[in-house]
Amino acid sequence: MAIKFPKLRVAVAGTSFAGNVQIPVFQSHPRTQVIAVSSGRAERAEKIAKEHGIPAHYTNFEEMLDNEKPDLVSIVTPPEQHFPMTMAALNRRIHTLCEKPFAMNIDEAKQMKAVADDTPVVAMVDFEFRFLPGRAYAEDLLRQNYVGEIRMAHFITQFGWRSKPEDAEWNWWSDASKGGGALGALGSHAADSLWLILGTPRRIFCDLATFVPERSGKPVTSDDSYTLLIEFESGARAVVQMSSAAGINGSHFGIYGSDGELFIPNLMATELRGGKRGDRVTATIPIPEKYRLAPEEQPLRAPFRVLVNRMIHAIDNRLPSPSPNFDDGAKSQIILDAARESARQGTWVEVVRT
Repeated sequence: MAIKFPKLRVAVAGTSFAGNVQIPVFQSHPRTQVIAVSSGRAERAEKIAKEHGIPAHYTNFEEMLDNEKPDLVSIVTPPEQHFPMTMAALNRRIHTLCEKPFAMNIDEAKQMKAVADDTPVVAMVDFEFRFLPGRAYAEDLLRQNYVGEIRMAHFITQFGWRSKPEDAEWNWWSDASKGGGALGALGSHAADSLWLILGTPRRIFCDLATFVPERSGKPVTSDDSYTLLIEFESGARAVVQMSSAAGINGSHFGIYGSDGELFIPNLMATELRGGKRGDRVTATIPIPEKYRLAPEEQPLRAPFRVLVNRMIHAIDNRLPSPSPNFDDGAKSQIILDAARESARQGTWVEVVRT
C-alpha cells in the first residue's frame, strides 16, 4: 500500500516569473498548496494573491516565514535578494528552491551551499531548462557516446523583447548592482548546461555589451548581450552568444564530436536533429515519449513541473537534494564570476574552482 503524504505548504517570494510559471504549477500540483506570497511591492503581492487564491500576502519575507511556517519556500526575486532570503529559509530548516542566477558572486554561492549541505532540507536551483525534451534526450545520447569525443559546442540565442528602449521599462534587470543583465539571466542556464555536458571549464573569455543604454530616462548599467568563449579541461571548446536586444527571437544549441553531432534548433527544445560521421546532412531524431512534456498554457510550466516532482520525491523519501542543487548553482556562479572578470580585464581568465 502506497504511503499517502500530506500536501506541502509552499510560500513564494516574487510575483513576476513566480506568478506566470511557478505559482500556477504549485497550485495545480496534487502535493502542494501555496499558502503565502511576498513582494517588496505591496500592491503586487496583493494582486497575485487575489488572482491565484492565495490566503496570505506579505512585503516582509522573514515575517512570512515566521507567521506561515511553510514546508517549502521558492525564492523568485531579483538576484541581490537570493543570498539573504535563502539563508533565512535554511536557518529555519525550510526546504528551499532558489531561482537562477544562484547568487551575486561565488562567495555568496559557497556560503549558501555550505549551509544547505549542513541542514536536513532539500535545496535546489531552478534550472528547469534541463528538462526540456530535446535537451534531456540529447544529454542521454551524449552519455551513450552518440557524438564520440565532444570537441565543440555552440549555444546561440537571441530575444527581441528588449531591443528598443520602449520595449521594457527600467527595473532591476537594467541595474548591475541588483544582479540584472543577460549574462546572469540567460548565461546561468548556459553555464549549467555546458558544465553538465562538457565538464569543468579551464578558462573563459567574455565580452559584455549594452545596446540599449537608457530606459525610462535612466541609465542602464547591466549588459543586454554577451559572448563567451570557453575552454574545458577535456580540451573541448564552447561558443555562447546571447542577446535580449535582438530584433527577433531565435535559438540553436549544437554539440559536435569526433563521430557526429546533435543539434537543438529552438529554445524550447521541442525538436532534436543529429548526424553521424559520413552522413551528408543531419536528420530529425524522434524524441521518445518519456522525455516529452504535457502541453501547458505557459511553456515553461511543463519543465518546471518536472523539477518540482524531483524535489517532492526527495522530500518525501528524505533523500539528498537532487540535481539541479546548490552544488550546480555554485558551479554556474563560478562561470559567471570568471566571465565578468574576463570582461573587466579584456582577456582570457583562468577558472578557479574553490
